[in-house]
Amino acid sequence: MKKQVLLIPFAMLVFLMVGCAQKGAEIKGNLLNAEGETVRLEHLSSTASTPVDSAEVDADGSFKLSTGEISEAGFYRLKINENNFVILLLNKGEHAKVTGNALDFYQSYEIEGSEGSTKLRYLDQRLRADYNKTDSLRQSFQMYQQQGHPRMDSIAQSIDMVYQEMQEEKRQFVLDFIKENSTSLAALSAVQSLNPAQDMEVFEEVADNLSVAMPESDYVKQFKTQLVDIRSKQQAAGRTEIGAEATEMVLKTPTGETIKLSDFRGKVTMIDFWASWCKPCRMENPNVVKVYNKYKSKGFEIFGVSLDQSGDKWVDAIAQDGLTWKHGSELRFWESSFIPAYNLDGIPMTYLLDENGIIIAKGLRGEQLEQKLKEIFE
Repeated sequence: MKKQVLLIPFAMLVFLMVGCAQKGAEIKGNLLNAEGETVRLEHLSSTASTPVDSAEVDADGSFKLSTGEISEAGFYRLKINENNFVILLLNKGEHAKVTGNALDFYQSYEIEGSEGSTKLRYLDQRLRADYNKTDSLRQSFQMYQQQGHPRMDSIAQSIDMVYQEMQEEKRQFVLDFIKENSTSLAALSAVQSLNPAQDMEVFEEVADNLSVAMPESDYVKQFKTQLVDIRSKQQAAGRTEIGAEATEMVLKTPTGETIKLSDFRGKVTMIDFWASWCKPCRMENPNVVKVYNKYKSKGFEIFGVSLDQSGDKWVDAIAQDGLTWKHGSELRFWESSFIPAYNLDGIPMTYLLDENGIIIAKGLRGEQLEQKLKEIFE
């Protein structure tokens, strides 16, 4: 009985070989001053880095790595050590070639064969150049300050003008880059250098474009989640801007009675966010006591809002520090309902309100607080 030999047509063989190669990306490289070093490739998700492959650099500086099977473009870190690495944007089927000097990999690397990585390098080079310019400007300003230059005011104005022009040029470059690369994850990297307060529409446009181009990308999904958080913070910030009406708070006093922020209407009132466990708050309390005693007869009130959890410690701190104004709390620590409403990320924090509950100043402490009250009452 003769053995049958299965002959695969050449065209089909090529198809199978190409199909296997298309499952991932391959990185070949050549590094100067890297013989015997181990280069590592890590996949960067939205929240973590995962080792993918590693290789020892040969005597001639060459190495070869692979991403393994991937379904779509992703960010990768190619590193020699924790402080010497570059970021790549690789897609399946790409055959990237990386060259550079291991002694200064980040500054010297070149890449070809990976469209996303090439875009990412171009973006990084430009932003790095902009940073170097602004850093040089900062150093010049510090030098003039140290010299006590007689024309310091005019020099400062000139430097500030140049700085603003440079910032606008950088912003315009980023906007153009995003427009030209609207369906690439490189746009996701670019938009991070913008200020969402100024360019929120651009952030949303990037999210919309990438959602269409890459609907299953974890990077895009995470970015959209971040946008929800940014919008929420912007709304909270808007509610706490000077000129905004302070958000109502309904709390419990140390004796269990209900107290509301609106109860203070008709008087200039300072909301003082603090806690018994907050050392900076306790250190500031003598200053607050001083200004309260000085201006309470002229219509000044304080609403002490505590982030305490323990009612006993709260009450003890009020007595120990002589805080004779009105107090309220939910005794829920950072889970208190007023935290997002007042955009609190630390205490002590103060909001100064006029007689109608409109915010007229915030973050005042010590001499700044006393000076502001002097302006109002004297």
